[in-house]
Amino acid sequence: MVKIAACPRCGSNQRLTESHCQECGTSMELSGVGDRVTLPSDATLHDGQNLVFRSEADAVDEVVDEASPSEPPPPSSEPSIDPDSDLSLAKGEWKLADEPDTHGSAPDPLIGLIVAGRYRIVECIGRGGMGVVYRVEHTEIGKLLALKLLAGELSRQREVVRRFKREALLASRLTHPNSVQVFDFGVSEGLTYLVMELVVGRDLSRIIKTEPMQSARLAKIIVQVCNSLAEAHGIGIVHRDIKPENIVVAKTRDGGDFAKVLDFGLAKLRESPELNAVTGTGQVVGTPFYMAPEQIHGNPVDGRADIYGLGAVMYEALTGETVFRGTSPMAVFTKHLTQDPIPPSKRAPNRMIPPALDTIVLRCLEKSPDSRFQRVEDLQLALVEHLGGQSGVDSLLNSSRMQAMQNDLLAGSGRTDGMARTLLHGEVATRDEVTAFKRKLARQRWFSAGIGVVVLAGFAYGAMRAYRQATAKPPFAGLEEEPNNQAPEATHVPFGRSVRGMLGKRIDPERSDRDFFRIELPPNADTVSLTNTALPNMATCLWVYREGEVDPLGRYCTGGPGKSLSIPSLRLQPGSFLFVVMQDRMPYDGGDKPFVQENVSDAYELTVSLAAPDKTMEVEPNDVDSVATPAPAGGSVAGRFDWVGDIDLVCAWPNEATPSGRVRWKVIDAEERTRDRGAVLELTPIVDGRKSAPIRLHRAGAKGEATETDVSSPWTSEPFEVSTTKQQCVRLRLTGDPWAGNDAPVTPPISPEEWKVHVEQVD
Repeated sequence: MVKIAACPRCGSNQRLTESHCQECGTSMELSGVGDRVTLPSDATLHDGQNLVFRSEADAVDEVVDEASPSEPPPPSSEPSIDPDSDLSLAKGEWKLADEPDTHGSAPDPLIGLIVAGRYRIVECIGRGGMGVVYRVEHTEIGKLLALKLLAGELSRQREVVRRFKREALLASRLTHPNSVQVFDFGVSEGLTYLVMELVVGRDLSRIIKTEPMQSARLAKIIVQVCNSLAEAHGIGIVHRDIKPENIVVAKTRDGGDFAKVLDFGLAKLRESPELNAVTGTGQVVGTPFYMAPEQIHGNPVDGRADIYGLGAVMYEALTGETVFRGTSPMAVFTKHLTQDPIPPSKRAPNRMIPPALDTIVLRCLEKSPDSRFQRVEDLQLALVEHLGGQSGVDSLLNSSRMQAMQNDLLAGSGRTDGMARTLLHGEVATRDEVTAFKRKLARQRWFSAGIGVVVLAGFAYGAMRAYRQATAKPPFAGLEEEPNNQAPEATHVPFGRSVRGMLGKRIDPERSDRDFFRIELPPNADTVSLTNTALPNMATCLWVYREGEVDPLGRYCTGGPGKSLSIPSLRLQPGSFLFVVMQDRMPYDGGDKPFVQENVSDAYELTVSLAAPDKTMEVEPNDVDSVATPAPAGGSVAGRFDWVGDIDLVCAWPNEATPSGRVRWKVIDAEERTRDRGAVLELTPIVDGRKSAPIRLHRAGAKGEATETDVSSPWTSEPFEVSTTKQQCVRLRLTGDPWAGNDAPVTPPISPEEWKVHVEQVD
């Protein structure tokens, strides 16, 4: 008997003993176990022949020569594919969710089974080389997930089980919205299972085959893929099988693309002897069309192999063809090792491929890893620069914004808009919901154990009182309540009270501890005072969100350790706000990012209280015309630069007693003490939106060469007319001090010195 299997990429039938498809080179490891059939031993496969099925239920036991004119081949039973159909998981390993069952009508004995006491199997949605995927309902939270069961024959192979568990362990560490989320895994009643996010969308391979791919659209998709890989590479995980089938794209409400990277099961921890023992030394794992040369050689790989795979994916998306083709996997491997790729613009001259994208793709496809982008973040930056500030690009780099987009997709899972047709008939579970259930389950177990001890001891009444006290909301003690590194876990802080916290255990090597605080601003608190004291060993940032919104109202970073944040007057509307404290990891010196620190000995103190009214002081934010600080004729205002990048705009305004007249600016900086070395005030006069040349205003007595650009404090302008129709403003910010020398800080440091702006009346 001869066993055959359908290629997961091109659909041609191959011997089960073949490691790769002889037609397209795709790994046969991913061929569906349900697509395998057994033929009589006298059946043979030759070039130009293809096995076909005469019916959906039974596989025929003969070989039909497609080239033979004597008898036309029967119609294929492979179902037609709607290009707009959604995928439950990536094509290449999984079937379409709505694809007809070609494996017979026998009932699945697992339907309705409850796995691990909480996952009710609803229906089969896919079959893969390592097992079967079901849609399941979480019995406690009533939400839908995907559950992957290891195939029965594989579950008895120790090495395969170890690999399956490694897949679960690695994938569960990935939390970025652009990565598929793994929530749970284990063994229950002999079933080895993995519970993950129910992903809905079309894989990139299907998109490439059904519609032209615009370069800007592709760049935005790959930017999101880079988000996922950057997180993985940051914790030592290399995907090793980047290909279009492992990138699923869903549509957002506004018609944009939301990408997810699947199948980190082929990933490995760098320098991990345990995983090396599973994959085997020198074993080649991946798909020939997208494999890097060092991966083909069986050498150790790092994130640059994934960059090569991304280059191959972009090449195919832009041209409609893979980088190299061959009659066998070995032929494709040889071309990856020896041939230079044809530039995409020459491979597909009619597709108007931009030269910049040509350069990016070819750099990704360099044979030597040292010649490629060295980090996936560098590739991402090149793509962002290529997009040139197009709408929505910034949101693709913001994990909070991406999480909000994903939540919006999930919220639309029961509709036909937003994410398009889903066929889910229910709501998809999120990581937060599953995590919250786990905490609830842990609390329930603890409580049950406690009750059992109390009952055995005969103190039922005392146990009830203890339970009531334990579940009662404790009074605010002025301290953060861990865990609080997500919005749903935010510590509630009464308005006007101070709260102390520590940036302790980091989330992962690339993310510090994050402390969320929820503060309700009362109706009279339209202007607040905000302070966050310094930590001696790390710079900190404070982000402010209005609850329910995904974009922060403000990002306030101090720029260095030992620097406190203090904003005397901040304009906020009454309501509920989230204040998030985290480590500031911006490389202000132009070098590498600071490493993620953990501080368990020093505490910061956050205070949000009612601001004292003072008309002579600026009110933040005041960086644009609509919220500029008014300076009345004959009066003055003062302010400070409270965070890195703070910009203050002051506009002259007629005095009530003198509605018009001639006035002039007089700007004084740092009267009491000089600013920290490397910082100097830059002022830019603005008349009706037209900016004049910037002027650097040095403190009186500072030593340096005075020019038209560099002057000593105070600076006085030429007289001008002040009126309500012709706006006169001055823009203030910190900039680098050329008088400080070449070794001055790259980013001007903030300090509490005040600037003062007078609007002097001219007789």
